[in-house]
Amino acid sequence: MEGFSVSAVLAVFLGLMLLPLVFIPYIAWSFRRGTTGPGHALICAAGLVYLMALWTYTIVPLPRVEDLVCDGTLRAQLLPLHFLSDIAPGRGPAGLLADPAVRQVVLNVALFVPLGMLTRHLFRWHPLTCLASGLVVSLLIELTQLTGIWWIYPCAFRLFDTDDLLANTLGAAIGVGLAPVLRLAPGQHARPADQPQPVRPLRRLTGMAVDLLSVLLVGVGVPLGMRITLYVLGRDYEAHSALIQVAATLTAAVGLLLVLPAATGATLGQHLVYLRPVRPDGGPPGWHQWVVRFLTGAGAYVLLGLPGDLGSVGTDQIGSAWAVLSASVVMFVNTRGISGYASGLVLVDSRDDAPAHGLRQRGTDPRRLSSAVFIVGGVSYLGISVLLTVVALSPAVGIGLAGVTAAGLVLTNVALAGYLVYAGIVAVRHEGRSLGNALSLLAVVGVLGLVLILAVGVLLDWTWLIVPAVAGLAVSAHLGLLLGAFVLYGAGYARLPAQPGMDAIVVLGSRVYGDRVPPLLAARITKGLEILAAEKAQGRRPLLVLSGGQGPDETAPEGEVMATYAVGAGADSDLVRVESASRNTQENLALSRDLLVDEGRGTSLVVTTNDFHAFRAAIIARELGLDAQVVGAPTARYYFPSAVLREFVGVLARSPLLHGVLAGLVAVVGGGLAWLVTR
Repeated sequence: MEGFSVSAVLAVFLGLMLLPLVFIPYIAWSFRRGTTGPGHALICAAGLVYLMALWTYTIVPLPRVEDLVCDGTLRAQLLPLHFLSDIAPGRGPAGLLADPAVRQVVLNVALFVPLGMLTRHLFRWHPLTCLASGLVVSLLIELTQLTGIWWIYPCAFRLFDTDDLLANTLGAAIGVGLAPVLRLAPGQHARPADQPQPVRPLRRLTGMAVDLLSVLLVGVGVPLGMRITLYVLGRDYEAHSALIQVAATLTAAVGLLLVLPAATGATLGQHLVYLRPVRPDGGPPGWHQWVVRFLTGAGAYVLLGLPGDLGSVGTDQIGSAWAVLSASVVMFVNTRGISGYASGLVLVDSRDDAPAHGLRQRGTDPRRLSSAVFIVGGVSYLGISVLLTVVALSPAVGIGLAGVTAAGLVLTNVALAGYLVYAGIVAVRHEGRSLGNALSLLAVVGVLGLVLILAVGVLLDWTWLIVPAVAGLAVSAHLGLLLGAFVLYGAGYARLPAQPGMDAIVVLGSRVYGDRVPPLLAARITKGLEILAAEKAQGRRPLLVLSGGQGPDETAPEGEVMATYAVGAGADSDLVRVESASRNTQENLALSRDLLVDEGRGTSLVVTTNDFHAFRAAIIARELGLDAQVVGAPTARYYFPSAVLREFVGVLARSPLLHGVLAGLVAVVGGGLAWLVTR
């Protein structure tokens, strides 16, 4: 690489190296100014790299002292516009731009354009102040060159040039004019710094990052300082270095993540981003809650990494997995995080004088398929990390445990396949022959068919048969992983207790037989009645909305039949409302909301349905923008597999392009690898 490229690479490298050191000051500065967001952070990071570029392009490479020629021939150039006399005469426009003297001035102008843009955009300085900053920085650079880096060298090794001062200042002035361009960068948020804001995942993760980084900086900085001190004193700086690092890290973790929040109400990171953990009633946490929060939050990550710092086979891999899982919970479930759930604490904005106002703000929405994928993936990663750690600590036990786990997975898959076949046959017998009822049976037959095709292709060495079979099995595995995440996460979501204080309980309809409510629908209504009874016991009286229209094979609207059943089961008739025009889940939710709005009621909902349907109904509620939690009622075991497969297909069908592209990529990669292996 040439000098120009080397300077650029060096600037980027130094800027990235400095990012951890300036991250905490940046967070403090940006949140107190009310200017935050990933776009703003990226611009500031680019500004740091730019500052390094000013140094690498103007000062380095540094010469060796013995190579300097200190004979006084390198004199300061003090005549303005002297570069004009250096331009070769008789050049045309194209030749003028290629002239070294002109090119040098243009590069000097360009070098300071970002300075004007950044000072104007980030610091909101007056244009004249930005212009003055360009002049001052340029003068500082020129004086550094003139004095041999402030007399470190015996003489100057670069020229002090007045034309550089003029060109650099002109560049800063141009940058001031171009500063509005930076406003177009996405991800920049400007809010009043003294007003409370909802607790969002990125804000919560930023606080977590500050806490971890502060501990790690102390854990690295203190031992490094001690090593340097011992080296200067001529002492053995290698002895006990690992123990010193562990002691420094542990002390920092306990001090910053346990003692500080217990004394001040929040960790350093939470103070900087204006967050405060409180009990669900808004009261301050007890000491035991701080301990639990420490042991299940950032403290767990630090403690699990300490054995590795001592040189032993440690649990740092488990710590990394725990960190990934914790971040996934914050991003895709709730900003409380694992530590919040474990300690029974919630996070509110510390600037809010009435913290109870923020207690119902979730800050994130768990009603997404991506939530299921990341959470189940995080839990799986944690389980694999634990298994690998056991293998490292005790190979015999670990390998045995791995073998048992693998055998268990194989047997589970075989049993699951058998159960799906059985459930499919029973579902067809009980519910009738239909594609929906036979889905579990068809899924098993399809996968077994692909395995059979692959076996035939391998036996006959038919590449043309192996490639599509592998591609199909790859897609099946991809869909299987999504389905597993959907089922496991959805089962957990459906069983979450109903959040109190809702405006209405909406029971989703399903097929009725005349005036008879079948067991599937009765379970939904019963769940709604249980929630209604719990609310009434607390002195609240939400409405009970029975939602369902009339199908072509029904003699009455589902909502009316459900309402009669609910009143007969003990519901207060004055709290019962009927929505009888909907034809599907989306209309159930939308029309029930409209019914409440027409009555002048609030639209905070708890929706009851069957457990297999709860997660998809929650996804639809999120897409409609509803403040709705969906809880599930139990379903007959034989009916569950085909029903949940229908729900899974329904979720995929809501984003057909995305899932089609993903499946296509998986098929291409799987088939391509099979072709490369067998050709």
